[in-house]
Amino acid sequence: MIFFAQGTHVFAKKKIPDADSFNKKEILFTLWKQAQELKIYDHPYWLKLLHFYSIGETVGQWGFKSDIVSQSFFLSPLGKTDPAEELKSTLKALLEPVNEKPDQHARCKFIARFKWLITKLDFPELTKITCPLFERWANLKEATGISVVFVSSFLKNPASTFGHLLIKFNSSNRYFGHSLLRPTLNFGAIVNPDDNPFTYALRGIFGGYEGRFTDERFYNFNHVYGENELRDLWEYPLNFSTEQYHRITFHAWELLQNVQFNYYFFLDNCAYRMAELLEMAWTDSTRINQSGAFWAIPVDVIFKLKKISIDTNLLSLLGKPSLIPSRQRKLQTRTAQLSELEHMHLRNLIENKNYLDSNDFRNLIEISQAKIIDVLLDYQQYQKTLETDLNKGPKSSKLLSVRSKLPIIENEFNFEKTKSPTEGTPPMRFRLGSVYNNFLGPSLETGVWANYHDLLGEESGHLLNAEVVTLDLKIQLREDSFELTQFQLFNIQKYALNPTGISGDFDWSWRTRSGLERNDLSCSPCRKFFISGGLGRASSISGKDVEHVFLDFYGETDKETSSGFSWGYAPHLGVSWNPIEIWKIRIERGWFQSLKGQKNTYNLTRFDQRITISQNWDIRLEVKQIKNTEGILAIHFFW
Repeated sequence: MIFFAQGTHVFAKKKIPDADSFNKKEILFTLWKQAQELKIYDHPYWLKLLHFYSIGETVGQWGFKSDIVSQSFFLSPLGKTDPAEELKSTLKALLEPVNEKPDQHARCKFIARFKWLITKLDFPELTKITCPLFERWANLKEATGISVVFVSSFLKNPASTFGHLLIKFNSSNRYFGHSLLRPTLNFGAIVNPDDNPFTYALRGIFGGYEGRFTDERFYNFNHVYGENELRDLWEYPLNFSTEQYHRITFHAWELLQNVQFNYYFFLDNCAYRMAELLEMAWTDSTRINQSGAFWAIPVDVIFKLKKISIDTNLLSLLGKPSLIPSRQRKLQTRTAQLSELEHMHLRNLIENKNYLDSNDFRNLIEISQAKIIDVLLDYQQYQKTLETDLNKGPKSSKLLSVRSKLPIIENEFNFEKTKSPTEGTPPMRFRLGSVYNNFLGPSLETGVWANYHDLLGEESGHLLNAEVVTLDLKIQLREDSFELTQFQLFNIQKYALNPTGISGDFDWSWRTRSGLERNDLSCSPCRKFFISGGLGRASSISGKDVEHVFLDFYGETDKETSSGFSWGYAPHLGVSWNPIEIWKIRIERGWFQSLKGQKNTYNLTRFDQRITISQNWDIRLEVKQIKNTEGILAIHFFW
């Protein structure tokens, strides 16, 4: 028995129980020789695991190297620039004996590398190792897959203008299987809280910050985004195989070891890094990110995932989405369920803290009292996020005391008709149009914008009554010339309505834009650089219309004049109307008055309408007047 117990290695695959009982150098030499023959160091998946890119593939890449800046991620001093040296050091580390801290061993710390390499190389049988921290975090025995969560835009923070992405690890665990308790991965910049807005913008755009992955339970993100910032979240399950989402989980663990990247707001951001992590599902060169791209935005990643098929039946990798509504959306839904009489009592409660004890309220049926108090409690929480005065209505403690004596109501929120981001237009747009100008004559116009959505566009899946457009370029072509007619750097607008009908549910409408455009429509080469911003009010009468009034302040510089920069104010009035789903009309009139610089007064009038053909196509008729009239019939393709 002693003989067989000590000699089992004679009859089975060689087992390596510790570092002293085998020739590590000989085994390492054999493994390295296999790796060289198979060119493992050049394999697409090995380069993915090390985040290696060539010149121009990502921002700041001026040579063949890894995007990761943390030296602790590499086992070789040359690992950041030489994948072969990193492979050799990794093989050596994987063969090291296991000590009393197994979580620090290469087979636990770099588990994605280890799990892949043992499928490619002929490793001897290694001593069994457990990775307590990883096993507790991943819980692969009860894991059921992963989801990607799209967080809608937040226009009050420039860094969140285009939304955000999270990755959620789903589980059937009885304690942590609930959606709110599932581990969720985030990627963001490590910012200095003392940076002023100007420094923050410059460092974010030009790579002055480093970014890293962190993980928390999902309820933390739901609280920050859904409760405090009032942003909707859309969760999309991903139809990966078990092997594929395990590979993603393995590499996610590697990146959570305080691994840092350079952060660039327009490209090396949450959208790029989350897509890069999901690319670990494929061991070949399959990419979600576009090589050499100039920007990456979260919704574009969602559209790309939707286009990926997982089988011959063209089943999409992206599963059916579910809405996780913001506090604002839930408040609006609850309020819409109240009757006119209940609305009246709600308004009285908001305006009078003693109304809760009045006979008028006490004589209501208990179900109505419960519904009204539920809405009021939601409203008070919503108002706290806006930092408004809550002294008029009854205290929350008193409301809760009264509510505890009323019947329990089953809250039924029906969001099935709410369209997800992937049902709206994709973020990028190409434009081709025919132009009629009664002074300059006919021309052909072509243009493109980088992203995202404008007020005239189909709003399905986008922020309602909002516009975020960047890098909007338009060129007009005539027989003997072509002219740049517009290059809009950004145009952001938000029309704030009061859908609840509750007094005090108020926010200012606002907008800002900047770029290059024509001075007047009778002169093609007469262009100016401008920047403007303003506040206003918006309202809706029928629900299909929006009326707005703004007071904008603007500055502009005209190369044709010697006065240089001038600035002034510009009141605007306008209305938009959506008579049917596919048709929208927008009219606006503005009056510009300069206060400093060259004295100039002029009017701007525009009349636009859009007809949607399909999710990716629409037709628009645009008429604009600035000292002259110009009309354009254009077709748009979104991708």
